[in-house]
Amino acid sequence: MNYLTCGLINGPIVILNIMANAFYLFCMVCPLCSSDRIKQPLKILLGSLVCCTITYLMSAIVVFFSELQAENYILLQTSYLVSLSCLSTSMTSSVWLNFFYYTQIVPARRVLFIWIKKNINSIIYCIWLLERIYNLLDFTVMFLELLPFDSSGFSNNFTTAHFLFCLCVMVMSSGSIVVYLCGVFAANGQPFPSSQFSGQVRVTVTGILQGVLYTICAVWTLYNFLSQHSPNTSINPYIHFTIINLYMSGTTFSLGAGRAVFRQRAANIWLRSTKQEG
Repeated sequence: MNYLTCGLINGPIVILNIMANAFYLFCMVCPLCSSDRIKQPLKILLGSLVCCTITYLMSAIVVFFSELQAENYILLQTSYLVSLSCLSTSMTSSVWLNFFYYTQIVPARRVLFIWIKKNINSIIYCIWLLERIYNLLDFTVMFLELLPFDSSGFSNNFTTAHFLFCLCVMVMSSGSIVVYLCGVFAANGQPFPSSQFSGQVRVTVTGILQGVLYTICAVWTLYNFLSQHSPNTSINPYIHFTIINLYMSGTTFSLGAGRAVFRQRAANIWLRSTKQEG
């Protein structure tokens, strides 16, 4: 894939993703009514996911156009590092979002998970803070790699361990929700015994989609990251950007389908626009 082909394929998708995530951010900041306000810690996870997705896409645009001017090396590298950090934050936010849904849907039976469910708000806040510290450290390490001395060994090991851990959490959360809801289906003998359960099914379906997307993107990102430090492997950067862009599109779709506050606001705007036209 060459530069022009990458721009033609990804340009419209990037613009649509930015507009959709900006709309999600608007819905979170200005809800229709007080009952639509997203409560914590869900709000901080969704906010991190949406804001970092927008920042990643904007940084990727800067990187894309900076390649036309070789003298903008500092701008190119800085934007690239920002895009990597935002991509990492966006992906890990989706992991802990799925974990939060898991604690709200699946009943806790073991002592450890009972404790986690009772203290989930504090746990999410601590995880969010640790993730921000990790991202700052990771950004610093990547920045130091641009300097004469080499810190790539630490960066490789640290990033790989982090991605593998998050991948395990995502698989565990999504898998546990699926197993639990399948058991409820079998016990009730009907697919949708209540409106609350229907909402859980919707969250589960979008969570499974997000889990599949995350798994594919995480494996690909790790492969691409490690290949950059391997002399025998080379990946076309435009292909890499296209795959990440498709992941962002899937994440954007799953957010819109899974959260009622986004769907209701979109429906409200659509009804108001049709009335004005009529």
